[in-house]
Amino acid sequence: MLGRGERSGNGKRHEIVKTPRDMATRAGNAVKWAFVIALAAAAGVIGFMQIFRVHPAQRTLGEFFERLQEGDLQGCLDLVDPEGQLGSVWEGDAAVREAVSSFLERYRLEFSGLSFATRSERDAAEVSLKAGRVSLYLRGAEGPPAFAFDLGGTDLVFYLERKAGRWMVEGVNYDLEELAKEGREFLPL
Repeated sequence: MLGRGERSGNGKRHEIVKTPRDMATRAGNAVKWAFVIALAAAAGVIGFMQIFRVHPAQRTLGEFFERLQEGDLQGCLDLVDPEGQLGSVWEGDAAVREAVSSFLERYRLEFSGLSFATRSERDAAEVSLKAGRVSLYLRGAEGPPAFAFDLGGTDLVFYLERKAGRWMVEGVNYDLEELAKEGREFLPL
């Protein structure tokens, strides 16, 4: 009887018929490898999510910036807590509402390279703006931005709260009414 892969006298290779035991061993090995691969993939996904996950409050702030970039003022306000600092200023000061509305009608904002750091405890979060750039373009105009500003070093911190299971922008670490008054000196309005 020839062993696996042995040559007979005529030079032909002959394979031995696989026994059920051989087939069971191969199937068992295949299952083991599939399990190891699935386990490694799961560990990789979990590790990736732990390292690169974005806190839900930061995700809300990112959505706020996206809507602002799109010029969707109402969309931004949908993410603002009406009882918080931003909501109170918006509702309480018609001049601020007019200035912001007028600004967004005249300019298109483009944010790039935004980077945040988030600290949270239960239903409150502080999201610090670490880096980024904002460019302002005149609406309908071609060419370079009318104004560009590096956001790194602004020490801007957004406060967010979770209410009814939803993260909302509550306020910032600056006096918004004062900034609105001073803003005319900084931006080409």
